[in-house]
Amino acid sequence: MMKTIMRNLFVAAGFMFAVSVSAQETAPKASVSDFHVGDTIVIKKDHERYLTGEKMSKWVYDVEHTIQQVRGKRFPEGILIRGIYSWVGPDDILNKSTHPQEAVANQEAKKQAEEQAKQEAEQAAAEEEARRAAARKAHQDSIQAAQEETARQDSIQAAQEEAARQDSIAAATAAAIAAAETARQDSIAQAEEQQRKDSVRQAERDSLLNAFYNQKDDPIYIIDKEQNPNQVCNRFTIGLRGGAASLLQGMEDAFKDGKWNVGFDVMLDLQYAHYWKKFGKKMQYGLIVGLGAGFARSHVSGAINDNFRINTSEGAIDYTVTSEKVKEYDGQIQLEVPLMFSMIHENGFFMNIGPRFTLPVYDVYNQSITKPDINAMLYPEEVPVKNELVTGVVKDDQAESTGKWNASKLNVMLGAEIGYEFKFRNHNSLGLGVYGNYSLYSLYKANDKASSIIDITEAPSTGKNAVVTVIPATDAYGKSVGYFDVGLKLAYHFNWWKEVKK
Repeated sequence: MMKTIMRNLFVAAGFMFAVSVSAQETAPKASVSDFHVGDTIVIKKDHERYLTGEKMSKWVYDVEHTIQQVRGKRFPEGILIRGIYSWVGPDDILNKSTHPQEAVANQEAKKQAEEQAKQEAEQAAAEEEARRAAARKAHQDSIQAAQEETARQDSIQAAQEEAARQDSIAAATAAAIAAAETARQDSIAQAEEQQRKDSVRQAERDSLLNAFYNQKDDPIYIIDKEQNPNQVCNRFTIGLRGGAASLLQGMEDAFKDGKWNVGFDVMLDLQYAHYWKKFGKKMQYGLIVGLGAGFARSHVSGAINDNFRINTSEGAIDYTVTSEKVKEYDGQIQLEVPLMFSMIHENGFFMNIGPRFTLPVYDVYNQSITKPDINAMLYPEEVPVKNELVTGVVKDDQAESTGKWNASKLNVMLGAEIGYEFKFRNHNSLGLGVYGNYSLYSLYKANDKASSIIDITEAPSTGKNAVVTVIPATDAYGKSVGYFDVGLKLAYHFNWWKEVKK
């Protein structure tokens, strides 16, 4: 079948080549004078290269082209084709404007050859499909026969398994009956032994009671259960906590449409705790002290729309400063001293609550202003100046400023922690929980003397660019700076238990 298909394809290709050659041989010998600028031409299929030596692409043969130029300095007997911008010879092309019959014959011959090749290919495909259908049917017949044989074998195997299952049930029933009888005999023996022990125990109790009543000078006290002494625990804890935090910047006067954004904090805790537990109680109570160290950060964002005046020796200047994107990041390295009351249930749940004393030791800010626009009005001339030297325009697309801000010297927070402890065989434990802290009192005092987020500090009369100084929002407008954080805490506890008898 494959040989038949290949033979048909070769016949079709040969026919197409013969028709194309015949059509082109009938075309008359052409010269450059037979062609004019603007004529419509087609390129002959048997010509593969331009006069420049470059090989023609396949797509150029099946479309019509327009003559751009006839004869050139480099190719006196050449024709330049528009769109391709390459030179061809007069024998390489057919002029549809002057020889339409030859061009049409060339196209018709090509179409007939393609149609015949298509029909022969379709006939070969149909024969191949018929062969595949016969093969599929034979394959399906063999599969059906295999399935019937498999079903017969499965039926035989199922019958054998059912017989084996009946035998197994009979054996299991006999074994269960024997085991039940053995268990009944053992139960009777255990009941008789327990009755004997109870009678002996009762006799001993009666003897003790008789001795108690008959010998009053030397009484014997019966204690059914020994009393547990008090227990105390000393604990050393290494903990790591982190989550969301905020420095609560007060920036309502600093930015137009300002927005506060939550930040983060990371803290390392080293703590000592003392717990005690009295007899009969399920709860341990204790006090926690220690030291924590970490970093907290948050930021504000907004825009600038500010107006202010600077008086110079030459007159007053009214500045207008605008920017659509302003951000300030405030951060601090801080120490914490907790003093918290703690409760731990015997099932592992715990709660800690109490004050935390926060001491910031290093505070920084970083502010950026993207694409600021600074304009000025000069008096007494009342001349507006836009983004020139006198206005202090920022050359870069983004101005940045970093520095240290005047943060709180002491921050008193109310903290709480809840979670669960996993106890280990070595008496230590691992705690996992959530925490939250909120500032109740702060010694921070804001500096409100600044009147603008951007300060023009260089006088225009010097002939230099005015310097743009970024004033931090926290330092200038932080009227309500405080602190809060919330997150997860992971802690490992080293526990030393000790019994204290009454």
